[in-house]
Amino acid sequence: MINNKNLKNLIQKIRSNKAVISVIGLGYVGLPLCLALTRAKFKVFGIDNNLERIKTLKNGSSYISTINSSLINEARNKKFRPTNNFKEILNSDIIIICVPTPIDKNKKPNMQYVRNVVSQIKKYVKKNQIIILECTSYPGTTEEFFLPIFKKKKLNIGRDIFLGYSPEREDPGNLKYTILKKNLSKVVSGYSKSCEKIVKELYQKVSNKVYICSDIKTAEFTKLLENIYRSVNIGLINELHNVCKKMKIDTFEALEAAKTKPFGFNAFYPGPGVGGHCIPVDPYYLTYKAEKHGIITKFIKLASQINDKRPVEISNTITKYIKKENIKKDILILGITYKKNSDDVRESPITKIHQTLSKQIKNKIYVCDPLVNKYGLKTLKNIKFISLKKLYNLKFLNSFEICFIGSNHDIFDYQAIAKNFKIIFDSRNSFKRKSKKIKII
Repeated sequence: MINNKNLKNLIQKIRSNKAVISVIGLGYVGLPLCLALTRAKFKVFGIDNNLERIKTLKNGSSYISTINSSLINEARNKKFRPTNNFKEILNSDIIIICVPTPIDKNKKPNMQYVRNVVSQIKKYVKKNQIIILECTSYPGTTEEFFLPIFKKKKLNIGRDIFLGYSPEREDPGNLKYTILKKNLSKVVSGYSKSCEKIVKELYQKVSNKVYICSDIKTAEFTKLLENIYRSVNIGLINELHNVCKKMKIDTFEALEAAKTKPFGFNAFYPGPGVGGHCIPVDPYYLTYKAEKHGIITKFIKLASQINDKRPVEISNTITKYIKKENIKKDILILGITYKKNSDDVRESPITKIHQTLSKQIKNKIYVCDPLVNKYGLKTLKNIKFISLKKLYNLKFLNSFEICFIGSNHDIFDYQAIAKNFKIIFDSRNSFKRKSKKIKII
């Protein structure tokens, strides 16, 4: 039996799909969440300061490659309303925040996006609402940024107003697991038991499995744990890959052999470094907060340093070969997004390899990546892109000798690539058949 009247009203609104929701931030996390909530029959305001994004959505188009424009149109025909008007929060029962939390040049948390949201929404926050943060950040962030607002407005948390946290788990380019398929499990938490109940009720509408953490800090830490686990293991295999190359051991064959053990081993693969908005960033959020408690996270820092060095190591290897062989022809990079079959260029190690090579060699460098959308292209203005059609133009390919595979998208014809280049540096183990011209880097 629910005694709290405000709590009871919110839960009833969620159960009857009558709750109005504002999702702030319409990127790789916020936009899929909007569509999932709309599918669950809620009215959803998608709020973003980026006017170009709002215009694109209002026209029924998508700016994320894995989200088809038909999904936008489907949502627009229902109850999805893209807008840059934060005043819609006044008409909302639930406010979910999905803005970026990057790091600065000193590897410290840059909380400017969260700070800006707090500044914009605090005048509209009122009784009978719940605020849920989905941003990845250090433990304590949710309470640090939102409790002062409630205190200033003299709102009692858990009675007048509610606060929750549920870390995002979207994986750009992953078509198997997504909140749109309702098969992306969610970790949820609340400032109080009342807050927790509301967050659980909401995410049960869009997820097949909801796990409740006992408090918000634990949920915030869980997100960091997930990605630091990956960062450390990627750092380990990248270091072991260098050992294997020196010893003339095939890292990938060794991994396949190790995977036959039915327990105690999870395979991670070497690559050009880490990218995206999580693995290159999240370890530094925990490191920052740990230092505030007098703890130096040596192991976590070391793994991040190994991963951060990979683009430079690869660039140096390619540069050394070019100078040794006196290569005068152009260089081609295939795939510049941070991972396979994604359009996401955020923190991509391939862009760092391109930048480093551009400084080290005089050869012209071209990039082919048909998955990069127009918004990604705007951030890569100094890069010479070629189309997929031109990639298979034999006359054009005569100007190249070297190809570097950064992201091995399925869209590329690897048989044709192997045939038309003198030497291929492959950072992704892209070829089923090995040859002398293919160098695993």
